[in-house]
Amino acid sequence: MYRLDVVTPLGNVFNGEVYQTVITTADGEIGILENHMLLLTNITPGKLRIEKANGEVKEMAVTYGILDVAGDKVIALVEEVYNLDEIDVENEKRLLEEANSKLQSENLTEEEKSHYEKQKHRAETLLNLATAKV
Repeated sequence: MYRLDVVTPLGNVFNGEVYQTVITTADGEIGILENHMLLLTNITPGKLRIEKANGEVKEMAVTYGILDVAGDKVIALVEEVYNLDEIDVENEKRLLEEANSKLQSENLTEEEKSHYEKQKHRAETLLNLATAKV
């Protein structure tokens, strides 16, 4: 068991003792158990699965952030967290359409292009999680 804190700019979303955490990072999906090696990595949009010692499982959608694994404490600092059944599908569709439209423009700076690519990836991932709900 180890302590997990999931924090957004709006506050703490989860804190407690857990058996395992599975989260999507820039290097792919990883599982974290007790005594995991030290790790600092980027979180990318995907599913966050928290498994408590009693077998209770909590799944949420997360967007971009940072994961810090240090000894018996894991901190996930993320921009946004959603319960899978609370993802606003219409809003995500609108954001995806906006990103696709903007990415068609040839006048984008590299910064703008990066922003809309991230927005597209985020929206696609949240839409996939909202429709899967498994």
